[in-house]
Amino acid sequence: MKKLKIVFAVLLLIPLTVGLAGCDIYDTSSDESFILSIQSDQDVGITVTGVGEVEVIPDIAFVNIGVQVLMKTLSEAQQQAAQSIADVMDVLENHSIAEQDIQTSRYDIQQVWEWINGENTFVGYKVINVVSVKIRDMDAIGDIIDDAVSAGGEYIVINGITFSVDSPEDYYAEARLAAMEKAKENATQLAHSAGVKVGKPISIYESSYYSIGKPGGQYAESDGRVPTSISAGELTVSVTVQVVYTIA
Repeated sequence: MKKLKIVFAVLLLIPLTVGLAGCDIYDTSSDESFILSIQSDQDVGITVTGVGEVEVIPDIAFVNIGVQVLMKTLSEAQQQAAQSIADVMDVLENHSIAEQDIQTSRYDIQQVWEWINGENTFVGYKVINVVSVKIRDMDAIGDIIDDAVSAGGEYIVINGITFSVDSPEDYYAEARLAAMEKAKENATQLAHSAGVKVGKPISIYESSYYSIGKPGGQYAESDGRVPTSISAGELTVSVTVQVVYTIA
């Protein structure tokens, strides 16, 4: 009886090998992969990958707002930077940005040298002070940027706007369910083509991510200033699962 079982396994593997021979094993463009393993009673399974994605509208934004000041002396640079960032902080307070949503992300003091007339010449001190601001009112992003620019004047620095979701757990759960359903669908299809049935899952591996939106904005300094326009777009929450099913 054991001998017949071994012969059956060999006969079953032959058509699978022929079927795979026509595939490009180096093609990585697909989001799904399948592995059918028939080896022994102790090591039998179907390994599949399922991907679930959910499109999400961002509900928070992160903006880096700061000042950059170059003065001849360090004390002048520090004083001007302190005054300018204070003016920016007043703007954030006026827009009801909570203290816990403002965090210093960069503070630098640098000597600035330039090559002038064949000599390395000391120009002055540069002070950079930047805060990362979490904005919860999506409709106010443009106004906050415009007001910060007005407050910081020639010293203002705005570098980087990204979008996210404040509570992504529900979206991950939805994407995870979709990924598991896709994995089961893939396993069932593969098992049917091999003439076997899908059993219970014995191993599950998950990886997940969501894309970070990085939009562009427009700003013009003039008497008839054009308001800054920011578009949040959508984010993609993605969960990938690799599941091993037994063969029933």
